[in-house]
Amino acid sequence: MAPALVATARFTGIIPTIDMFNLPIFLFITPMFLSSGMFFPLSGIPDWARVITFFFSLYHMVALTRFFCIGTMESNLFVNLAYLLVFFIIFGYLALLAMKRRLIQ
Repeated sequence: MAPALVATARFTGIIPTIDMFNLPIFLFITPMFLSSGMFFPLSGIPDWARVITFFFSLYHMVALTRFFCIGTMESNLFVNLAYLLVFFIIFGYLALLAMKRRLIQ
């Protein structure tokens, strides 16, 4: 499951109305897309922002995609895989709990 899809499922379970759905998209998902290295190289951003970018799951997905498509690797392959696996386990479980609680109410 893609990181943005897990985040969207988590937000769907916790927002009170459909009108509030744009707020987490603009506050979390859009900055994650813009600073993950997908559209712009990470060499052009400040060091403090590069550290924050490492915590975005999309950064690790982009690094793995680059490795499998063109063979270049900016960081360790196993670190990226482990980060995505841990991210999916934790936030996938939280998303399922939030959706279950939302649907049962």
